[in-house]
Amino acid sequence: MPMPKARTLRLDHSPRRQCHRVVSVDDSSEWAAQLRRIGFHEGAEVEVLCGRDPVMVRCQNGQVAVRRCMLGCVEVCAMQEAQHHALKADR
Repeated sequence: MPMPKARTLRLDHSPRRQCHRVVSVDDSSEWAAQLRRIGFHEGAEVEVLCGRDPVMVRCQNGQVAVRRCMLGCVEVCAMQEAQHHALKADR
């Protein structure tokens, strides 16, 4: 039986102070390469801290201010859900 996928959302729609794991970065976006250079890659832990534009984001162990439009190409899922799906996959 196929495992259900974790619910995802774009990082520009993420609520503040909620930890997420990056699921994908849309490589067709003009911002993808720049975001990857500063740590936004599949599996990275991210959290929107504050701001409207620019947005302060914790990415891995650092903090970076990013334009909100750039975050639209980053797809994430909640950390709790990511951990839950990882545990199910290990079984």
